[in-house]
Amino acid sequence: MGAQIGAKGGMSEINMTPLIDIVLVVLIIMMVNMPIELESLGVKVPNPMDTTPPPPVTDAPPEQLVIAMYKDGTVSLNRRLMKEDRMFEQITRRLRSMDPKNVFIDADNSVSWRDVVHYIDVARLAGAAKVGLAKVKASGPAPATSVESGSVARGMTLGTPVVVGYIDQVKADAAAQPWKGNLEKCYLDQLPLAPEMNGRVMIRLSLGPDGQIMEHKISSSALDGPVKDVVETCIDTVAAGFKYEPLGPEKTALVQYPLLFSPG
Repeated sequence: MGAQIGAKGGMSEINMTPLIDIVLVVLIIMMVNMPIELESLGVKVPNPMDTTPPPPVTDAPPEQLVIAMYKDGTVSLNRRLMKEDRMFEQITRRLRSMDPKNVFIDADNSVSWRDVVHYIDVARLAGAAKVGLAKVKASGPAPATSVESGSVARGMTLGTPVVVGYIDQVKADAAAQPWKGNLEKCYLDQLPLAPEMNGRVMIRLSLGPDGQIMEHKISSSALDGPVKDVVETCIDTVAAGFKYEPLGPEKTALVQYPLLFSPG
């Protein structure tokens, strides 16, 4: 403590300057001696001494469906070039045994969004629960390795139903299977009058709590030919006879069935 001029007694305040100087010196010494901690990130790099060849590039696994759209306008399914109707049939058939029922689209960056959206619709109509878009690559999608030959088989292909509400795809499909022959007959009976008639038809049914059909109609149709209206009316009549299990009190559902017709 120091003396205070003109005052009685000693100083009651401590001179803090030397104490602060000491604290600063200690702090600097601690900072200098403190080890620097570096955040490490594990990275796996190739071993230069390892001569094992890399695994070969393989096609998409059979349980994965990939629609590739190329800059020249051609389209492939799992690297196999094919026409749209053939692709619709293939997706429809394969999705039946798949879970989850997903389809991916890998398009070249020069392909228009209108065409991409069109094939999204094709996949959804064929029964895909979800359609994913692959990241656009500078090199484009993987090139096709083969070409699908032949046309769609003669007759009708019943696609996987698209369901909304209190019914699953298995039960919806089971309700339509007994009527598959009748639906196909609607088309084959009129085919002699329009030998080139082909296209897709979508049936939509609204179901009530007891499984009753509250509404049935052709929601969309791409059939062509002079007797298309006759075929569509017949299809709608057959669909009205589908039988469903009760859904439960106050429960409803919407079911859509894609149908593909081909003269072979």
